[in-house]
Amino acid sequence: MLKGLLKTIGKIYFGHKIVLWMILAVLPVGVSVFMLEMFSSQIVQHIPIGIVKQDNSQLADRLERALQSSPVLDVKLICHDMGECEHAVIRGDLQTFIVFPNEMERRALRLEAPVIPVYSSGQNYLTNMFATKEIRAVLTDVGSELFTASFEDPIKTEIHSVGNIEGNYQGFLALGLVSAMFHLAAMLVAVYVGSFPLRDKRVREFYQYAERSWLTLGIASFVPAVIILWLEYMGCYAYTHRMLMPMGFEEFVMVSTAQLLMVICCVGAGMAFVGVTGVMRIATGVSGVIGGPAFAFAGQTFPVMAMPFAVRCFAFILPLTHVLRVQSVMLLGDVGMVEAWEIIKLMGEMALFWVLLGSFAMLLRWQYRLKHDSQMPVVVDDENPVAVVHSRFKKLLEKIRRRK
Repeated sequence: MLKGLLKTIGKIYFGHKIVLWMILAVLPVGVSVFMLEMFSSQIVQHIPIGIVKQDNSQLADRLERALQSSPVLDVKLICHDMGECEHAVIRGDLQTFIVFPNEMERRALRLEAPVIPVYSSGQNYLTNMFATKEIRAVLTDVGSELFTASFEDPIKTEIHSVGNIEGNYQGFLALGLVSAMFHLAAMLVAVYVGSFPLRDKRVREFYQYAERSWLTLGIASFVPAVIILWLEYMGCYAYTHRMLMPMGFEEFVMVSTAQLLMVICCVGAGMAFVGVTGVMRIATGVSGVIGGPAFAFAGQTFPVMAMPFAVRCFAFILPLTHVLRVQSVMLLGDVGMVEAWEIIKLMGEMALFWVLLGSFAMLLRWQYRLKHDSQMPVVVDDENPVAVVHSRFKKLLEKIRRRK
C-alpha cells in the first residue's frame, strides 16, 4: 500500500502539473504577501477635513481647536463658504467638512442644542466612518464641558487597539484576508485534484497506480494538499502576526488547529462539488461563487448579527467565519481560550461532515467513470517512458486504421 501511495502522490503532484502548483502555492502565498505589504501602514489618521465658520464665536474657536487636536483628523482648510469646501471635496483635497452655523453659540447658551452639519464624500465609506465618528466624539466632548472650566488647549488623545501595538491594518483586515485567500485556495485545489483525472480520462490509470485501492487513491490525492496548504497558511499567519502581540503556545495551538480544520472543511467541500457536478468548470465556478465573497459574510467587515437571517445562516456554514472568530478571540490571550475551544469543536464536526460527504461523492464519481470509461486498461512502464509513448502511439494508429 505504501508503494502505491507514494507512486500515486508522485504522479498527481509531480507529473508536470504547473497549474496545480500555481493554485497550491503561488496563488495563496503570493497574494497573501502582497496583501500584507499593502496593509502594513498604520490605521487611518490625519483625515483631511475643512471647516466653514458662519459663526465667529468663542465656541466655534474652541471646537476648531478640539478638532485640530484629534489624531484622526487634520483641519486642512478654513473655507469662506460651503462652495469652497464642496469643490475641495470634489477635487479630493478634503474628505469631510463641517459647518458651524450662524448663532451657534447663542443657541447653545440658551440651551437650544445647535445642529452642526457634517458633509462628507460619498465615495469612501470606511474613511467617512472614521472621520464622522471622531467628529461626533469631539463635538460631544466639547458640548459636555460648555458650563465647566475650560482650558485653552484641549487634552490630546491617542488611539490604541487591544493586541495591535503598531496600530496597522495587518492586525485587522490582513489576518482575515489571508484566511479568506486560503479558504478559497483549498476549495480550488481540491476541485482541480479531484476533477483533472475525470477530465483527462485517467481514473483507471491512477486507480492502477494506487494498487486498485480507492482509499489509497483518495489519501494520495487530497491529504498532501491539506498538509501543504496548512503549512503555508501557518507560515503566512505567523508572518502577519509578527506586528502584533507575541503568540503564546496555547494561542498557537488553538489557532493552528482551527486553521487545519478550515483547510479540511474546504478540501472536503471541493471534493463534494466535484463529486456532484463531475465537471471541472462547474465545480470551479461553484467554489469561486462560495469562496470568493466569503470574507464579506464572515463578520470582520460587517457584523453578522446585523445581517438578514438567510445571510446569517450562510455565514454560519462558512468555515472562514469560525476560524476568524478563533483568531480574534485568541488575540486577547487566555481570556478567549474557552470560547475558542467551543468554536474548534464545532469546526471539528463541520470537518467530519464535509470529509464524509466529499469522500462519498468522489467515490461514486470515480467508480462511475471507471465503469463507463471506454479507455482500455493502461499498463505503464515507469522505467521506460519511451516505450509508454510508443505503445500509446501504436494504439492511436490502430484506431485510425479501424475507422478507415
